[in-house]
Amino acid sequence: MAALDTLRDVTTELLVRATRGISAGSLLNADSGRADTSARLDDWAGVLSLYPADNESPSARATA
Repeated sequence: MAALDTLRDVTTELLVRATRGISAGSLLNADSGRADTSARLDDWAGVLSLYPADNESPSARATA
């Protein structure tokens, strides 16, 4: 019976460690994804400013 209890304890410990590792990895992936998305939004905001808005005429934005 003691062997069964020991096996249960070891199995539980391994499961807890694996779950923590998965959770930590997921958080790192989420942080990385947010950083990538933010950088891409900043890039597109810079490009979008080159185009006239729907309610502006193209000549109003042209500069020499």
